[in-house]
Amino acid sequence: KNSSVIMVLTSKRFIVGFIALIGDIAIISHSAKADQVYFVDGGEHETSQEYPEHNIFILNGTTVSLVNGISIVAPSDGKDGEEAVRVEDAFFHAKNGLISGGLGVGGSGVTVTTNRNSEFQAKATFEEGVTVHGGDAIRQTTTRGGDAVQVLHAGSEAVFKGGVFTPGAGCTVQVCGQPTSTGNSVQVLNGKATVMGGKFNGNFFCDQCDIEIHGCVELKNGKITGNLLDGSRIDVVYDGSEND
Repeated sequence: KNSSVIMVLTSKRFIVGFIALIGDIAIISHSAKADQVYFVDGGEHETSQEYPEHNIFILNGTTVSLVNGISIVAPSDGKDGEEAVRVEDAFFHAKNGLISGGLGVGGSGVTVTTNRNSEFQAKATFEEGVTVHGGDAIRQTTTRGGDAVQVLHAGSEAVFKGGVFTPGAGCTVQVCGQPTSTGNSVQVLNGKATVMGGKFNGNFFCDQCDIEIHGCVELKNGKITGNLLDGSRIDVVYDGSEND
């Protein structure tokens, strides 16, 4: 189980994917409590303003880069969408800044997804200067805490070169009548995640996915431990089958 180069985990249940880039030209759709910002022109953009109470959608082969220490925080109203950033058939490069899923509704920080027969395979890349949080679950309508990053569908990929990834907390007995679970640092459904660096403060979940972990790592008794390629320590619970 020890490897000095790479560990490959495969499962027939879950996958995630990302690559990162952001923009200045966008379509803005206003709602009662939030602004939904769409990057859809197929061009390349960089973030140049703060996005409080926003949902960001990157579509149609467009590339967006998160730079300048910008924050993207999803609204706390599930009606406006739970995820802070949705990368759909497009590309996202998170170089530095903060991303937070919908607080209160257990929203994901970043979702990466590829539609069937799309000419673009969604990809998100995370660098050392970025922090991603899943939203906490503090309402009765919420089942569990949000994932920091989730990758959906074949062709999607998330690449982790650095950064900090923290899932949202589950709901309490007092609010929901029974406790619900915390989200995952990384959830991959039918996609791929490549982990070369970063700090992960929650579980890895994999269903029908591939996860590559680069470094000196060990998978034992349902936990991944060791040192990643960037020198970061990894110690997370892994939920999925294994082939290393």
